[in-house]
Amino acid sequence: MRREITKSFIIELVLLAFLVLCTLFHFTTNKLFTAVSLLGVAFVISLLLKRDRTLKINRKRILFIMVVFALFYVAAFYVLGLYTGFFNANIKFSGKTILTYILPISVTIISMEYIRSKLLIDNSIHSKILLVIIGTIVDVSLYLSTYNFANLESFLALIGFITFASIANNMLYTYISEKYGKDPVIAYKLITMLYSYLFPVIPDVYIYFRTFLRMIYPLLVYSYLEKYYNLDYYKERPKELRREIASLLVGTIFVVFVIGLVSCRFTYGVLVIGSDSMAGSIEKGDVVLFKNDNKMRIEEGDVIVFHRDSIRVVHRVTAVKNINDEFRYYTKGDANAVPDSKYVTEETLAGKVLIRIPYIGWPSLWLRDMFK
Repeated sequence: MRREITKSFIIELVLLAFLVLCTLFHFTTNKLFTAVSLLGVAFVISLLLKRDRTLKINRKRILFIMVVFALFYVAAFYVLGLYTGFFNANIKFSGKTILTYILPISVTIISMEYIRSKLLIDNSIHSKILLVIIGTIVDVSLYLSTYNFANLESFLALIGFITFASIANNMLYTYISEKYGKDPVIAYKLITMLYSYLFPVIPDVYIYFRTFLRMIYPLLVYSYLEKYYNLDYYKERPKELRREIASLLVGTIFVVFVIGLVSCRFTYGVLVIGSDSMAGSIEKGDVVLFKNDNKMRIEEGDVIVFHRDSIRVVHRVTAVKNINDEFRYYTKGDANAVPDSKYVTEETLAGKVLIRIPYIGWPSLWLRDMFK
C-alpha cells in the first residue's frame, strides 16, 4: 500500500510539472494536444497503479443527483438570459465542432477524472491539494484559446471566471471523486462544459454574474451532499448551521447587488471615472452611482451618463432643446475648454448621476494602466 502511495505522489508531481511547462509554452491552448496528453497519462497510470478504492455508496443515485445539478446549472443561465437577452453562438454545432471541440474536451474531462480517481488512493491532504491544482490547470487550458493576458477584460475573465471558479469546482470534484467515484463528476462536467457547443443561442449573461455562479454553485452542491449523507453532523450543530446559512445568504445578496451595479444592466449602475474632464466636481478615480433610465427628466446642470464610441461618458448638461419632438442634450466636461462636439439623444443617453463616491475607483484604474 505504501508503495502505491509513493508512486501516486511521484506521478502527481511529474504531472503537475508537465502541465505547468505545457502551459508556459502555450501547448495547452491546443485542445487536441491536451486531450491526447491526458489520455496517455491515464493509460500510464492504469499500468502503474493497480489498486482501486472501494466506495461504499450508491453510485447510480449520486450520478443522478449530479446530472440534475448540472441541468439546473445550465437552466439557471438560460433563465437569466430571458432578462439579459441572448446572442448567436460563435461556434455552431456541426461535424467539425464535434471533432474540434466536443470530442477533445470530452476526452480531456474523462481522462482527468480517471486520473483524479486513481491518484486519490490514500486520501491524503497533500494529494487532494495537488489534484485540485492539476485539475484547475487542465480546466483553465480549455479556455486559454478564448481568454488571455492581452487586455484587462480578458485578464479579469481568466483570473476570475476561469481560474478562481475552476479552483472552487475542482475542490468539489475532488471531494465527490473521493467519496462517490469519478462517474458523477464526469457527467456533471460534460453537461456544464459542453452545452455552449450544442445550442444555437447562448445567454448574454454578464461575465461577473457567470463568475459568481460558477464559484458559489460548487458550495451549494457540496452543502447538499454533506447534508444528505451526514445528517448527524447537522443535528448536533443546529445553531451553527443556521448561522452558516444566514452568513451565506447575506454574503450572496451583497455580492449579487454589487455585481448588478457594476454590470450597469439594471435600474442603477456604477462607473469609475477615468479622465479629468469633470475635475473640480468629479475627480479621476471617483465612482459615480447613476440611474439607468434614458426616459427620465433631464434638466440643464444635471450630470448625465451617455454612450459615445462604445464607451460611457460622464459630462454635465449645458442646454436642453426639443426639436421636432426629439430632446437634445448639449454637454460639456466641467474642466474642458470647449463643449462636446455632438449632442446626446435618448438613444445614446444612459441615465443621470445621483451620487459621487471619492477615490474608491483608483484600484480599477491602476489595473487598466497595467494593460495599456
